[in-house]
Amino acid sequence: MTDVPDRYALSFLIGEVVRHDVGAESEMRMVWHWLRQAGLVDEPMERDLGRLIKQVRRGLRDPAVPEKFGRIALQVLERTWTAHRMRNELVHDQWVNVPWNATQIRSMRSATPRQLADLRVCAADLLTLSWRLRGVAVIAPAWLGTEGEDDEPLSDADAHSWTRVAMGHIADEPGRIAGTPGPAPLPER
Repeated sequence: MTDVPDRYALSFLIGEVVRHDVGAESEMRMVWHWLRQAGLVDEPMERDLGRLIKQVRRGLRDPAVPEKFGRIALQVLERTWTAHRMRNELVHDQWVNVPWNATQIRSMRSATPRQLADLRVCAADLLTLSWRLRGVAVIAPAWLGTEGEDDEPLSDADAHSWTRVAMGHIADEPGRIAGTPGPAPLPER
């Protein structure tokens, strides 16, 4: 997190949580798109991320989804569901700073104290999940057979890297998102 004066940290972190949740939602919409292309979802896309996750979950549980891809995608989806629920709790509450402890915040609605660190963790989780969902969206056409004639298929190296990203093995490389070395299932071509 960028250094922010203590008096602004709460607002800044709530904004980070919201921003990264929106990023996860955008990536989830791409996953839904590829499931729709494969004929695995047929209802209109939900506007609410919680409902959209339920749609994508149903599509990923279809027997036509390759098991290895489905397992990776469902893991990311379930973790996104958990982080989004935490986001709802954190963002839709009314928080105030505790005057005697700069790192603690209190809800105006409940007696459960929180730490600013809870907001940092939620924002970081949602950011990571956004990238993992991007990985799922990038590899989905190859697994679901929805690559179009005009689409350039992923190289084996790119498919491996993005699958590793989807699996949560993200390399620490400045300026790009890539998977770390290691095993990853690839679609049969």
